[in-house]
Amino acid sequence: MSENSSEALTEFLKEQVGRHLRSVIFYDDTGGEVIYVRDDVADEYTDEDVSEVVQDVRLEAVDKPHQESLYVHGPLECTLRLFGDAVELHFPHDETSGTAVALDGEVFPMHNTFVEQCLDAMGE
Repeated sequence: MSENSSEALTEFLKEQVGRHLRSVIFYDDTGGEVIYVRDDVADEYTDEDVSEVVQDVRLEAVDKPHQESLYVHGPLECTLRLFGDAVELHFPHDETSGTAVALDGEVFPMHNTFVEQCLDAMGE
C-alpha cells in the first residue's frame, strides 16, 4: 500500500460521509503525511499532536503479525476505536505503513446503539 491508496480512501470517504470526515493520515517508516484534515479539526491539533498519533498507530502496525498469530480470524485489516465524539479507524497495511482515519461519531449509528447498549449493560 502507498500514499496513493490513502488518497483514494480519502476521496471515497468524502463521497460517503462528506463533512463527517475529520482526518486521514498516511504513515510509513519514513514519517507521516496528513492527507486530509477538516479545518475545525486542524485547529485542535498541533504538529506535535499529529506526530504522537502517527507514532501510536505505527507501534500498532508493528504488532500486526503478532495480532494475526493470536487469533484464527485471518489478516488484521482494521482496528476501530470509538470515542464519545469520534471514531478512529486504523488500517495497518504492513508492519511499517498504514492509514489512520478519524470520523465524527455520528457516522457510525452502531456507536449510538449496539455499543452504547453494551456499555449500559456493563453499567458504564
